[in-house]
Amino acid sequence: MTIIDTHAHIYPDAIALKAAKSTGDFYSIPMCMDGTLGQLMAHGAKAGISRFLVHSVAVTPSRVHSINDYLMRVSAAHPGELIGFGTLHPDYEDVPGELDRIAAGGLHGVKLHPDIQQFLLDSESAVAMFRQMAERGLPALVHTGDYRYPYSQPERMARVLDQVPNLRVICAHLGGWSIWSEAWKVLAGRPGVWVDTSSSLYAVEPEEAASIIRHYGVDRVFFGTDYPMWKPEEEVARFMALPLTDEERERILHLNFEAFLGQA
Repeated sequence: MTIIDTHAHIYPDAIALKAAKSTGDFYSIPMCMDGTLGQLMAHGAKAGISRFLVHSVAVTPSRVHSINDYLMRVSAAHPGELIGFGTLHPDYEDVPGELDRIAAGGLHGVKLHPDIQQFLLDSESAVAMFRQMAERGLPALVHTGDYRYPYSQPERMARVLDQVPNLRVICAHLGGWSIWSEAWKVLAGRPGVWVDTSSSLYAVEPEEAASIIRHYGVDRVFFGTDYPMWKPEEEVARFMALPLTDEERERILHLNFEAFLGQA
């Protein structure tokens, strides 16, 4: 069965291990992998994964340009295997210009992590950024949910979508990391919302995960590993243990995301 990993962080080899450790420290979860593209592809191959949505996060606005340069470069070097999403920050000095550069550089969307980047999802500057993305047909992959912080709450994402109804957004971690059982009550049923399974299946019982998936709708869910947080092989095994039908698995593992990309 074809498998697409729609949530993989990668970093330049020289800084990968340090960057991965920093993210692990943020969540108090030791990283399983080193964050390099080579390790992702090697372990992904063992897991049967053939394509990866790769991205990184600009912690500060000053890092946006260089991170996007890296993502453009590696995505162009592996066109059959990598689907690149750029990064942005609502405080970046030229949001429209960088969005144009992202699109022209072959990247297919924008990854954002409000908790690490420390901006409120529904702030005026963030909504303006999302509006610019929607106008260009660029979807967002957004970390949503963290019981510790106010930045990425699903309610804020819902308020963004109320103001930018043509935005397409992938709400990571089944819509709300650490608040999985609550997030779907806010986000499910919204026409602009998809979710991925990343950094969820380690914590949510299989029966509950399947129930959450069905609340969103099986056609609205993508498979994701959150590499380097978790080993791709382990995440595939966790997903395959969910009480889903073979048809539902195939939709989540690749058909849904292929259709999503086709809407661009």
